[in-house]
Amino acid sequence: MGLLKLGSAALVGSALTLAVVAGPTHIAETVRQAAQPVTSTASGVASSLGTDLSSLVGQTPRPGLTTPGNPAIVAAPAVAQQPATAPVQPVQQVGASTETTVRVYQDNRPSVVTVISSAVAPGFRSEPQPNGTGSGFVIDNQGHILTNNHVVAEADKLEVTLSDGTTYTAKLIGRDARFDLAVIQADIPADKLRTVKLGDSDALQVGEQVVAIGNPYGLDGTVTTGVVSGRRPLVSEPSSEGILVNAIQTDTSINPGNSGGPLMNARGEVIGVTTLGLMPNGGQAGLNFAIPINNAKKILNDLMANGSYKHPFVGIATAEITESVAQQLNLPVKQGLLVQSVEASSAAGQAGLRAGTSQQQAGARQVATGGDIITAVDGRQLARPEEFVAYLAMNKKAGETITLTVLRDGKQQDLTLTLGERPVAQEQQNQQRPSQQQPGQPRQQPGRQTPGSGNGNSAFPSFPLPGGR
Repeated sequence: MGLLKLGSAALVGSALTLAVVAGPTHIAETVRQAAQPVTSTASGVASSLGTDLSSLVGQTPRPGLTTPGNPAIVAAPAVAQQPATAPVQPVQQVGASTETTVRVYQDNRPSVVTVISSAVAPGFRSEPQPNGTGSGFVIDNQGHILTNNHVVAEADKLEVTLSDGTTYTAKLIGRDARFDLAVIQADIPADKLRTVKLGDSDALQVGEQVVAIGNPYGLDGTVTTGVVSGRRPLVSEPSSEGILVNAIQTDTSINPGNSGGPLMNARGEVIGVTTLGLMPNGGQAGLNFAIPINNAKKILNDLMANGSYKHPFVGIATAEITESVAQQLNLPVKQGLLVQSVEASSAAGQAGLRAGTSQQQAGARQVATGGDIITAVDGRQLARPEEFVAYLAMNKKAGETITLTVLRDGKQQDLTLTLGERPVAQEQQNQQRPSQQQPGQPRQQPGRQTPGSGNGNSAFPSFPLPGGR
């Protein structure tokens, strides 16, 4: 099965690049048993969910440091229970849900646009040709539109089509491959300009109704509805550095072309940006993901003012310590992170963090031991690498400091690090423009399979959304 970005064509997976030695059963394995692999992204980006967590904290993945599963589920506040005596009224509930969907759709459809990407074929001097479509939504009265990075990456020309069918030229304002978000701008007449209201994704509860509006397979203005199925600390996009921190999992139908569109709560507030979908055997599995709108709020000002966002960078690779790993390796703690490697010029290297030097077998994997064991960051206990990545992504900026509590030679000590700036992916560094793929034509990625292709060698084939990479 595969994870795919829902833009026009892109691959999505679990973007955590920290090594995990052992952990709970992964979603990937559960789904693999239910139906053989195929994944996709709402815009056209496919990736594997939690099957390859081999990466550095604030750094690119390193070979040999992979994890056998998906990120852990973040518990959400319990939904208030109705009194035991309350009568069950399914018809009334269905009616209320339908009315909510209709209201949210009618109020917000004019704010949702189709993002059309065009590119010039390599080696040819000609006018840009349509390359893919995705979704986006207007966020202010200046015509700024939020969408996925994979929807616009590598495009030579961008256009947006409104709900009334009128099309306007758009320009790229800023983009961020790490969070897979981008801001474009179009000169939309004031009488046609309708903006959305941004909500608070941290307030979402599992089980809460959500509504998505987008342009799956070029069918503009399509609405789908479902619930928040869960929250995940980290979901990464395969074959890219994109990560969804505190990802929103939903059973709302998300397909290629939906990428970059809004996911709204029952009040009509945008609480997420639809991005990825899991498609076993090329069909919907009800396992789809959205980027929390609070992630976008964190970087929006930087994208609009500077065109990019500086992510914090530590410069280490780590492996998860579980009770069983601790027992096998005779470690002094039952949870924490084993430092596997340290980049000399990074914040971690300058602070003197030590990597393991002795390779030992831990279950089916080899890990480096003898180095520092990280047990906490800024006083917060750490059990898994993705917790570290999520904490840095949402709470810290480049140039700020963190305190790591480590065990070294059996003794606990605190190390203070001044966070560096995460190196910009080569792809984004070399491109001054976005790029896209044709609707329904996901870009092939090494080791990945697009829905229906039938012969990918990835455990999670994916389909990309517009702007796949």
